Amino acid sequence: MILQRLKSKWIFPVDRPPIENGLIEIVDGVITAVRAAEPHEVAIDFGDVAILPGLVNAHTHLEFSLVEQPFQPAQPFTDWIRSLVAYRRQVAPTSAKPCVALNIGAIESLASGTTLLGEIATSGWDELFMPTHGPQIVAFCELIGLRPSTIDQQIQIAEEWLARKSQLAPVTYGLSPHAPYSVSPELLQRSVELAKRFNAAVAIHLAETREELEFLADGRGPFVELLKSFSAWPEQGLPTGRRPLDILRALADAPRALVVHGNYLAADEIEFIAARPHMSVVFCPRTHEFFGHEPHPWRQLLAKGANVALGTDGRGSNPDLSLWNELVFLRKRFPDVAPSTLLKLGTLAGARALGCEHDCGTITPGKRADLVVVSVGGCGEPHEALITADSQIVRTLCGGQMG
Repeated sequence: MILQRLKSKWIFPVDRPPIENGLIEIVDGVITAVRAAEPHEVAIDFGDVAILPGLVNAHTHLEFSLVEQPFQPAQPFTDWIRSLVAYRRQVAPTSAKPCVALNIGAIESLASGTTLLGEIATSGWDELFMPTHGPQIVAFCELIGLRPSTIDQQIQIAEEWLARKSQLAPVTYGLSPHAPYSVSPELLQRSVELAKRFNAAVAIHLAETREELEFLADGRGPFVELLKSFSAWPEQGLPTGRRPLDILRALADAPRALVVHGNYLAADEIEFIAARPHMSVVFCPRTHEFFGHEPHPWRQLLAKGANVALGTDGRGSNPDLSLWNELVFLRKRFPDVAPSTLLKLGTLAGARALGCEHDCGTITPGKRADLVVVSVGGCGEPHEALITADSQIVRTLCGGQMG
């Protein structure tokens, strides 16, 4: 049995008020007690800092972790996709670069306080590339296919993916039918049916751009030209007269569903998500800013009771993989939103979105000791001093082990 006691000026459990001069007891990597420290109690004292639950990055693409700066944003959005695809083809799956990118991305995430990742996994992804004592990962196998001839092959890949058993790393598996413009209705439906069989989560990029809404409604616009340029447009075409709501209805049958981005969700779509506790929206604030989208409906979603998690997306649209920097960005951009609300978005809400809320997301007895130590400044209300540009990640612990 390995017993640890950690002490700090503040502990932010998230599921209850902050504890001043708090102490966390850990046995074999699991939290056993969270309380105020007794005078002269022997413990590892981190000093005048705060200990938080490990951060949760509910949506990222580690394969782009070697990209030095985001691809140039372009109008239409499909031109940015072309840049992304060109990069992916340049860095062939048979080379060592994807392996290095996954490892570097996981290490960068851990260093910036993230202990749980929602990762979109493409060809060549393997848990062997993950660092020892790294973050927990929910790895979503990316599925793409509009033509009927591709569906069986994609479902076979998906079934083999979900049947995997992680031997080395804390990895669980889900599916990611990529987006409405890259996945046929049949492939989406069969992906959800397969996820039900394996009790797995499903993530999809949805309501990301105005061009996507046009594509769903009319079957026209830049996405059609993009697909034709990649020889991916199905001869039979695709159904029109659709909205994101139609995708949400198909997605709702999954055991757990993540709507990634959701930049242009309509009021009835927000209501639909909010009425289903197993559905979440993953908002990627700095990627949203990068593309200059219209205001995101995350506050409307919260007001309706929907679960809203945060993600960084990949380095193709973000300068780093720091979920903490997403929180600092939101704190600066939305000073009227309570810091305690933001902290919940970056911890418990993300864990809930990924189906890990019983294991992490709060500092609670019985959960893994996934923790992040953060410097705090100033005085007064503790949350106010927490999420600032001056705050720094001091240390990250996964299962009680210091990364």
